[in-house]
Amino acid sequence: MGKYIFDNLKDWGIVLEKLEELSKSKNLGNHQEELIRLLRFNDNWRLREAAIESLHAIEAPSFELIREVFRLVMREDLYYDVRILATDSLEKLFINLLQRKNVDVENTIPLASEIIDGMERCLASPQPPIFYNALQKSLKQIKKKFNALK
Repeated sequence: MGKYIFDNLKDWGIVLEKLEELSKSKNLGNHQEELIRLLRFNDNWRLREAAIESLHAIEAPSFELIREVFRLVMREDLYYDVRILATDSLEKLFINLLQRKNVDVENTIPLASEIIDGMERCLASPQPPIFYNALQKSLKQIKKKFNALK
């Protein structure tokens, strides 16, 4: 097993410091697999929230990172505050993806369709107003950017 940049996720104080250091140095985009690892870590809400909040620093997000954030938005077992954070980050990541000069349109269209369909399904079911509004706002921006891509 290779060495992780964030090492032991149970030692969350050190992980938070490293995450902040990478964000400030603008090197976080080089460690997207590690961010995905943090987003999947269910044993510490602080780490997940810090990872989500740091996503704004990712200028060239990978499809895998975007999909992982989308999974958080859709996870009904998570509390709404983190799902709202993830919704906002998903919008920003998607927009950053589309603003790249060399956008892989062929693979971006299915990803965008998956996200739009999932968010629309979520909006079609009963949601607390605060989450519903966050979904609606982000979906509107994602659709706008997606339609400009087509």
